[in-house]
Amino acid sequence: GVNSDGIVRNLLERRLIRIVGKKEAPGRPLLYGTTREFLMFFGLKDLTELPTLRELSPEEL
Repeated sequence: GVNSDGIVRNLLERRLIRIVGKKEAPGRPLLYGTTREFLMFFGLKDLTELPTLRELSPEEL
């Protein structure tokens, strides 16, 4: 896997994501969700305005 600790820490510091719980799985990994700041930063009213994975081209993933 890829170490994403720095990226996640940066998103938390910018308040673009927040911890929303822990997964009921071995190791109890943290679960993250977006924040109001995330929506404001990207000019969105809500998450339904984001494209679906199907709408994105492979190059955008």
